[in-house]
Amino acid sequence: MGSSSSKQPRAQASASHTAAQPQVHISNTNTRTRSIRPESVKIFIFCALKIEETAVISSLDERLSCNPMLKGDQKYNLTVGRIGNNTVVISRPRGTGPVNAAQCAAYMSYVFPNIRIAFTVGIGGGIPNPPARDIRLGDIAVGVPRGNQPAVFLYDTGKYEQGGFVPNGTANNPPSICINIDQALEEDELMNRSPLGATLKAITATCQFTRPTTADILFMPGFRHVTPGANCSNCRSQGKSKIIKRDPRPDHTPVVHRGLILSGGGVVKTPRDRDTLRRAQKNAICYEMEAIGVAEIFPCFVVRGISDYSDTHKQDGWHGYAAAAAAAYCKTVLCKIPPM
Repeated sequence: MGSSSSKQPRAQASASHTAAQPQVHISNTNTRTRSIRPESVKIFIFCALKIEETAVISSLDERLSCNPMLKGDQKYNLTVGRIGNNTVVISRPRGTGPVNAAQCAAYMSYVFPNIRIAFTVGIGGGIPNPPARDIRLGDIAVGVPRGNQPAVFLYDTGKYEQGGFVPNGTANNPPSICINIDQALEEDELMNRSPLGATLKAITATCQFTRPTTADILFMPGFRHVTPGANCSNCRSQGKSKIIKRDPRPDHTPVVHRGLILSGGGVVKTPRDRDTLRRAQKNAICYEMEAIGVAEIFPCFVVRGISDYSDTHKQDGWHGYAAAAAAAYCKTVLCKIPPM
């Protein structure tokens, strides 16, 4: 679901979805949680997958009880809680992709009418370009505008002209407060005082999404995965000539990469598609599938943990840790946002 650069996010959606009561599950396992009104929720955190949702829930400082007036016929899981100074609602839809994301965000605007900003948090496919952009598994991609470049770009919607396909979908810029905080956090990283590592450690201890012990290997673009459905052990056995050499890092703290995130309706799983679909967007850092939909409804800050390299060697083993890394950076930003 694309949006032109002139379209503004909606704080409210149409009142046409007010028919039958939906099946909505409010996650509140602690029977003695503090109760709040739906109007107190100002921030929406969107997750597309259960593993992403679990990581974000693990980052909560406090679980809260809330009984919103339910509307429509959608089915969403809702978790209400506090991170830092603000109350948040975490939700995920029944399916992935920009349309499901937009529908979920629109429903949140019904149920929690005072939501002001949104975060899209979860995993994404990295677009490595070493040594200029040394993106690795478990790193974090953050969508921020640079010059005339937007934070999020819809890569698979556009028009066909004489020179070929021209994509034309961009999301509105992220909330200015998130951009400002991200800039401050970038300074913290340069001065070795970032709280990200400690936050990630706390989340992985809670949800058991530890960093995989398997090697992080980036294969040559022309080398396809050897054994479909199996891990990359047979790929590694083909020799070092198939592997892109990268210098070892001093530790496993995720590196935060800031720039353009490409959003669309499909999973990118080959180097050829990875390079073709980004077209002229040479500074793109990540592929994902939901941000453009959420940005239709709310100003949205996108945080993605890198779980694969958008190639044929795509594996699920890094999903949990990448989701935890994204949740950790989301919390790091949220903890600096004053009460809304």
